[in-house]
Amino acid sequence: MHPVSGLTARTAVLSAVMVGVTLAAIVLALNTFAKYREAVGYLADRQAQVLVTTSRLLQQSEGMVASTAMLLLADDHLARRQAMFEIADRKEWIGRLVEDLAEFRKAPEQFDAIYDARDRLVANLETLDALVEERIDLRLQLERQALPDVPTLAQLARVESGIAEVIRAARTLTTELSVAVGFHLAAAREEAQQRVRSLADETQRSAWLLKASGLAALLAVLATVLFIQRSVVGRLSRLELALRCERPRPEEIDVQGRDEIAKVARTVHRYVDRINHNEQRILTINRELDFLASHDALTRLHNRRYFERALAEGAESLLAGDYCAAMIDIDHFKLVNDLHGHAVGDRVIVQVAALIRDGLPDGALLARYGGEEFAALLPGVDMEAAHECLERIRQRVADTPTLVEVGEVAVTVSIGLAPRLPTGGFEHSLKAADESLYLAKRRGRNRLVLRPPRATDPSAETP
Repeated sequence: MHPVSGLTARTAVLSAVMVGVTLAAIVLALNTFAKYREAVGYLADRQAQVLVTTSRLLQQSEGMVASTAMLLLADDHLARRQAMFEIADRKEWIGRLVEDLAEFRKAPEQFDAIYDARDRLVANLETLDALVEERIDLRLQLERQALPDVPTLAQLARVESGIAEVIRAARTLTTELSVAVGFHLAAAREEAQQRVRSLADETQRSAWLLKASGLAALLAVLATVLFIQRSVVGRLSRLELALRCERPRPEEIDVQGRDEIAKVARTVHRYVDRINHNEQRILTINRELDFLASHDALTRLHNRRYFERALAEGAESLLAGDYCAAMIDIDHFKLVNDLHGHAVGDRVIVQVAALIRDGLPDGALLARYGGEEFAALLPGVDMEAAHECLERIRQRVADTPTLVEVGEVAVTVSIGLAPRLPTGGFEHSLKAADESLYLAKRRGRNRLVLRPPRATDPSAETP
């Protein structure tokens, strides 16, 4: 794998960039505070120190507004924790600055309003933090859902309403804190306005640098989030969507890339392809089993069970018209097996079955009835037409040596034919056809013997 092609390596690079930008912002902030302290030390007289302290106190109180905005706009837990960290930091700084200012002005009771406003504002922001945390969790839950969940949406709406209420209270508390700090700032501003101007300029430059650093850190976070969304979450979502189908198709699974997710996708692709292949094999086997349940495996004709069931199920319609029954048997088939083996015998059965099937009219019911014996029912066919059809089949088998002549044995068939009898059903006609077949065997084979519908033994033969 390429050194930077894996998700781990790319994530490490982005994390290193984000940490570097954050450290740079921290260093810049520390440097700014160092310059700030140096400038304060430069202001030797008491009023300048009071002004600086008061200015910083106002800056921290106003920074609470920015921290509140960061907390409100946080779209993940990292941004939320960063905002709360800044709020806690500002709370501590406000306390320190108030203590410093109290030492200079020697009137501690004048700062109770600042402490009170600060503590109530921080408590308010902690409540806001809990609501923002719940909102982030609900939005992540909605993003993972294929369809928005109505209860989740309702809960999110309630959270948004609570956030709005807390924000309104925060605005009031922020205003109170600013007013309380502004009182002291106004008192000190007139005394040290000229001396602090240069310090204000330096502070402004540092603020821009801090904002630039913060923006860079934000861009690094956004780049990381975008990378995770595009390279991890998005691809996993597409993979999950492809696998959610009842029958996943391998071509719908994205296997592009060389990272860890691509490896997983290729593995899943192979498994899906293998599962689909096995499923097709099972379906093919099931179709074959269904076919073999009603067909003979060797000749692909219907088997005896299907033949008899079809006669029973179609008895009503068949009995409404005329029909003929025939039994066909391959002559000297045992001799074919004895001389040439069962493989040749099977080939003879297949070839004879094909000749019989091709010679029968449409609508005829044909089945392999036994080893080398076939049964046929010809509905809607009279005796004369059935006789002509079966005689052509017999003659074709006898005249096709290239297909059925096996060494010393020329394969022929004997046929017994019977019409619909005045009494009885199909089984009586089949029995009569079987008796006619027996007579054909006794009279020399390779012949068709038919039984007319009347007379005790009315058999006639056609050599």
